[in-house]
Amino acid sequence: MTRRLFLLIVLLCHVSAHAQAPGWAKDLTKAPVGPYLNVPPCEITFELGWNNFITAGKASLSVKEAGNYWRADATASSTGFARSLWKYDCEMTSIIERTTIQPRFLSHSETDSAENCRYRVSFEPARAVTETTISPKKGAKSTSTAICPYGPMEDLLSVILYVRSQTLTPGQKITRVVQPWDKPYLTTFEVLGRETLEFGGKKRPCIKVSVKIRKIDRSTLVLSSYKKMKTSTIWISDDAMRLPIEMHAEIFVGYMSARMTGMKMLGGKDATATVPNNMTVSPPAN
Repeated sequence: MTRRLFLLIVLLCHVSAHAQAPGWAKDLTKAPVGPYLNVPPCEITFELGWNNFITAGKASLSVKEAGNYWRADATASSTGFARSLWKYDCEMTSIIERTTIQPRFLSHSETDSAENCRYRVSFEPARAVTETTISPKKGAKSTSTAICPYGPMEDLLSVILYVRSQTLTPGQKITRVVQPWDKPYLTTFEVLGRETLEFGGKKRPCIKVSVKIRKIDRSTLVLSSYKKMKTSTIWISDDAMRLPIEMHAEIFVGYMSARMTGMKMLGGKDATATVPNNMTVSPPAN
C-alpha cells in the first residue's frame, strides 16, 4: 500500500510539472485582435534578393474568404543564377479563423535538389499535432507524427495577420508562439518607429518592425537561441492596408531581402476559396 501511494505521488508530481506553463509564457502578448482586422481578398507578389547582389527568387501570397475562414496561399521559388546554385520550390496553405485570426490547419511542401518535405499541422487550443513526410530523391519515404504540448499558437501567415491588426505604436512589442512548419518558435516583434520607403516611384510612409526568434523544444518547451537568423526587419505600409513592403534578414547563408512588386485586389469568384476536405492530423499511436 505504501509503495502504491508513493508511486501515485510521483505520478501526480510528474503530471503537475508538465502541466505548468513554461516560464516564457508570461511574456506572451495576449491582446485580442486589433482594429486592423479586415483583410480585403488580394494577391501580393515579391522579389527575393541575396547579399544585395543578385535576384534570388520570387514569392506570392494570396488571401481569400472561405466561409468562416481565411484561406492564405503562399508560394516561393529560387530563380535565375540562384536557382543554379540552389533549386528550391515551396507551397503553403493556411486556414485561419476570420474573427480570431487563429490558425486551424497548415499544409506546407518544400522541394530542393535532395528531397521533398511535406508538413501537415492541426492547431488545437492546447497543442499542435504535426505530420512530417520526407521523400528523398534517393532512398525510402518516411512519415512521422509529433505533438507540441502548448497552445494556442500561430502559424507563419496567421501571425502576420495578427501583428498587422495591432495599432503598432513606437516601442510596442508583440510576442507570440509561432510554428511556421514543423517546429515552434518564440517570436517577438518590436515597433522601431516610422520611416519612408520608395515604392512604385512614390514615397510611402511605413512602420519599421524588428523580429527576434528563439527556438522552443517541441517536447520540453525549453527555450534556446536561433543561430540561423541574426537580425530581421520588416517595413509595413502605414495605412489601412498594412502591406508588407520590404523585409531584410541576416541569416547563416548571407543577407536576404524581399520587396513587394505588386498587389492586386480580388473580387467575385476570385475572392473566395474552399477549405481542404481533411484538416485533421491524427496524433501518434501510443
